[in-house]
Amino acid sequence: MQIRHLRVQNFRGLASLDWKPGQSFCCLIGAGDSGKSSVLDAVEAALSSRWFTFSEPDFLNCDTTKAIIVEATIGELSKALKSDERLGLYIRGWTAAGELRDEPEDDDEPVLTVRLTVDATMEPVWELVCERVDDPRTLSNRDRALFGLVRLAGEDARHLAWGQGSVLSRLTGDTKEAAGRLADAYRAARASAKLDEIESLAKAAELAEGFAKGLGAYVEGSYEPGLELGRSGLSSGSIALHDSGVPLRLAGLGTRRLATLAIQKSAISEGAIVLVDEIEHGLEAHRIIGAIAQLKADQIKATQARKPVGQILMTTHSDVALAEAGADCLRVIQTARPSRATTIAKPESPDPIRALMRFTPRALFARRILVTEGYTEIGMLLGLRENWPPRHANKPIEQLGVAIADGNGEQACAMALSLASLGYTTEIYRDSDTAPSAANVAALADAGIPVFEYGGGLNTEQAIFTVASDALVQELLEYARFERGDGLVDDNLATKIDDLSVEIIRGNFEDWEIFTALDGPQLRAAIADVACGKAAKDKKDKKPWFKDQRIGRGLAPMVWRIAAEAPESPLATALAEAEAWLYA
Repeated sequence: MQIRHLRVQNFRGLASLDWKPGQSFCCLIGAGDSGKSSVLDAVEAALSSRWFTFSEPDFLNCDTTKAIIVEATIGELSKALKSDERLGLYIRGWTAAGELRDEPEDDDEPVLTVRLTVDATMEPVWELVCERVDDPRTLSNRDRALFGLVRLAGEDARHLAWGQGSVLSRLTGDTKEAAGRLADAYRAARASAKLDEIESLAKAAELAEGFAKGLGAYVEGSYEPGLELGRSGLSSGSIALHDSGVPLRLAGLGTRRLATLAIQKSAISEGAIVLVDEIEHGLEAHRIIGAIAQLKADQIKATQARKPVGQILMTTHSDVALAEAGADCLRVIQTARPSRATTIAKPESPDPIRALMRFTPRALFARRILVTEGYTEIGMLLGLRENWPPRHANKPIEQLGVAIADGNGEQACAMALSLASLGYTTEIYRDSDTAPSAANVAALADAGIPVFEYGGGLNTEQAIFTVASDALVQELLEYARFERGDGLVDDNLATKIDDLSVEIIRGNFEDWEIFTALDGPQLRAAIADVACGKAAKDKKDKKPWFKDQRIGRGLAPMVWRIAAEAPESPLATALAEAEAWLYA
């Protein structure tokens, strides 16, 4: 099963949402309080077989005069849903263009629309709706179970025991034998229960172990059914999964969550709709990557086998999880203030977002993003940002929901435009040695994206060296030698300024003019050409001095002093404009 269309009204912080996921794997991200978890809650409320209890806080602004409506249109229907004569009258059509119609045509995908309505009485009503049928059909919890919903939120350990409604019970089938054995074993509980001898329980435990290992849960020995005393007396719910004698509910949070998800997902044979809220809880980076990779691999296998693929809707605050999910799966949720109207957008062109995920995926969790042109600029700005808080009530930019991202050179404009289309407030910081195309200039202006640059055809190295004092030029040279080596720096300078020897170049910069016809500005221009890699004759020596995020960051203290000494310079002006935008 897959959600083709989701419509939500007046539910918690969502005044309105109209969303077509459009993919079998969607990774939802957004700023805090944007409604990510509420979207999953709405889906669960509409499709889960559980009975939900609603109260005033579930209504937008606690206003019970406006009914909660959650409407989910489901495609990739299971055989049970398509063959059930009771539901057949309500089959609708989903077109290739992503439109819904009540009278399905031959090329349409058959879909069903579930509507959950909650009014001031707080009594939820689940119905199948179709405009061509006068009366909606009320759905029971057994009907809703056919939609194959799995939800992992926080820590739900109930599926690690053979209790009422747990997935282990579904895997096992008939539990009468287990209940009888428990009654007989009351007095000598653990010694005489011998639950591992009950074939159905042992088989379910074995299956659960395989599913859990597949998602990266740690298994110390082997899974087996075991008795837990002191938990609401003795009942079928007292039988729980154990790992080498230890109840699985006592395992680490990450292992419990992965095991729970794996067991739930495995119990649905025809494409489960899986909701995962913040997959990173309790998991190390490698297990986050492994779990997401396995979930995606399962979908690929199902596609290749021409089986129902199902759907995964996942939220995350982890850049590791986001990078593993990939740009194609990215969905960004934005909720407007004060209307609380919510939108979920996907990248119009994934390529620029792929570049951002490769270099600075964490930036996507910000509200406002400054896109820099390359390694030198991002490193420099990341270093400079450490000097800004004292001038802004001691607030770092991160507290304002702002991030600085690597624009990967020529992709900076495309990246900023793509981010803007996803709802981010964006600006570009770039040097001016190459002019952007007229088309990019027009597109940036139309999108309201400011561009801060030095002007005058200056690149960053030129903007720095042309206004640096003699002492700071000397300091810059020494820093470059420390990071890149004397040979790369001094030999290339001697090649560029042919009337200066390496020995003189290694001396004080303020003495260079004695030995050459070049004046101070000309010498600075020559150094800048070498620093940005333009002057090297041998390709192997064409290495920019500061084109490295770490080295650019180490450059920042010198740039800060240069800008302070030359406040009217293009360098200082561009940096001041960027700082003002970041703190706006």
